[in-house]
Amino acid sequence: MTHLDTVKADPSASKEDIAKAEKDVEKARNKYRHKDIKDALEQMFHGKCAYCESQVTTTGYGDIEHFCPKGNPQCVNLTFEWRNLLLSCQKCNDAGHKATQFPLDANGNPTLIDPTDGVTDINKHIQFSWDSVDGALVKGLDARGKEVERIFDLNSEHGTRKELIKHRTQYVRNMLSVLGIARQTGNHEAIKLLLEYCQSDAEYSAFALVHILPYLAHHSRVREAIALLKEVSQSSPAYAAFARINQLSSLP
Repeated sequence: MTHLDTVKADPSASKEDIAKAEKDVEKARNKYRHKDIKDALEQMFHGKCAYCESQVTTTGYGDIEHFCPKGNPQCVNLTFEWRNLLLSCQKCNDAGHKATQFPLDANGNPTLIDPTDGVTDINKHIQFSWDSVDGALVKGLDARGKEVERIFDLNSEHGTRKELIKHRTQYVRNMLSVLGIARQTGNHEAIKLLLEYCQSDAEYSAFALVHILPYLAHHSRVREAIALLKEVSQSSPAYAAFARINQLSSLP
C-alpha cells in the first residue's frame, strides 16, 4: 500500500491531508521523469539496453524501465526506487516483450533475471554462443534463461527482433574476424581492438567476454585482459570455470 492509499484509507484524514499526499506523489513522479534520471541510467548502462545489450539508439530511444513493473500491485512501492530502474531499448520494453511481464516461480520469486542484482550468475543461466550458420545466439540454459530468451525473443530472426539478430550477428562476426587476424599475425592493433570489444561500454560485450577475453588472457597474456577476466570471474563462478581462471593464478 502506498502512502497515498494509507492516507485515503484513514477516516480521520482531512481533504488537505489527501491533497498533500496526492501532491507528494505528483512531485515524485515529476522527479522520476526528470531528465537527470534518464541521463544517469544512460551513463550507468553505457547507453546499452540492460536486456539485449544493443545501444538504445540502434532500436529507437531508451526507456526508463521498471524491472518489477510499476503496474504490478506487488511493485507499487518500487515505482521510484533506483534499484528497480534499468535502461531498456524500446523493443525490449514494448507490449510484445517485457512490458508488464513479471513471471514468478512457485515460491513467488521472479524468474526473470535482473542483470544488476549483483547476485545472479548470468552465465549459469544464459549462453552467449556463436554459430557460423545461425549467428550470434543468446540461449537459455535452464528455466530462467529460457524465460529471458522467450520474453525478449532474442533469437527468432523471423519474429519481431530480426533487426536485433542481424545487427548483433554482424557485430560479433566482425569481432571474430579481428580475432582471426590476431591469431594469425599477433597484430598489436588487432589485439588492442579485441580488448575494446571486451569493455562493459561495448555493444554485446557478453559475447566478447566468452569468445575474446580468454584468448587475450591465456594466449596473448595481455595484462588488462587478465585483470578483467579475474574481475568478471569474481562475480560469476560459471564464467570462472569456463575461462579457466585457476590456470591464471600464477600470472600477474
